[in-house]
Amino acid sequence: MRETVHEVTVQAPGKVNLTLEILGKRPDGYHELRSILMSVSVYETVQVRTRADGEVTLRTIGEGVDCSELERLPMEKQLAYRAVVAMRRACNRPDAGCDIRIVKRIPIGAGMGGGSADAAGVLCALRALWNPALPEADYLAAGASIGSDIPALQLGGAVRMEGRGERVSRLLPPGTPSPKPFWLVVVHPGFPISTRSVYEAVDAEDFCLTQKAGICENCTRSVCSGDVRAVAQSLFNGLQRTVSRLYPNTEYFETALGKGGAIVTLLSGSGSAVFGLAENEETAKQIQRSLPPNVWSNVVQTLPDGVMAAHGPLVP
Repeated sequence: MRETVHEVTVQAPGKVNLTLEILGKRPDGYHELRSILMSVSVYETVQVRTRADGEVTLRTIGEGVDCSELERLPMEKQLAYRAVVAMRRACNRPDAGCDIRIVKRIPIGAGMGGGSADAAGVLCALRALWNPALPEADYLAAGASIGSDIPALQLGGAVRMEGRGERVSRLLPPGTPSPKPFWLVVVHPGFPISTRSVYEAVDAEDFCLTQKAGICENCTRSVCSGDVRAVAQSLFNGLQRTVSRLYPNTEYFETALGKGGAIVTLLSGSGSAVFGLAENEETAKQIQRSLPPNVWSNVVQTLPDGVMAAHGPLVP
């Protein structure tokens, strides 16, 4: 008989976008996207415990990052809470309750999927607690109903994301040996960027500047081969021009990463974080040491999987 589990802890990694193309505006108001993104080794810790009274509580603690913006946001508007609502619906448990505790290590508004990682962690934990047999399609659909990056983070590893984020597929089939990780240095310039404001601003841009022929396929081949130099040639972010215009300070840190020895630099998602691709771990550490000491930075590696990872297991 299966032992009943009442509490689960998940290590939910953030992400960087190696490519991000904006293909146009959709009738539903969202933008049509195409992106290759990868999970990286900076984690939110998500602890979920069931409760019998149907109530939901949510507590967030910052570890090296400022969480004051979340403290001002009503719980019902936070992605982690919306994940509970989505899983109640997916598992047909409308009255199920839980306590959620999140330790945040990913800066808010950084374009690294911190809030999405929180939601993906809650989804993963509740699937284990409420309905382990929930089909993956329903599990991913629950994430897609909340936010664009969430299904990709539910899958984890190297993912191709399309549509507004609801269509996701792994670059490597399950069971395929993972290539060696890429090493990155991520820098957060100290201010958040609203994803919505960036996408609203890009409407005035020529969409041909936000996409690049063949870049997604080239990046896919490079990731699957583990060739860091080839990946460096494939990095592209269609929002880079818009964000640089609105937030020129992001360029300062890209320049700093380049001077420190990064092969190539790029904005992560809609920003504000930027990252530099390094030749190896030691070079990444050298790059980080060259950065101003009062700025949030992290040496990370890309991961083969996400919230169910061996390095970040479900812990009953």
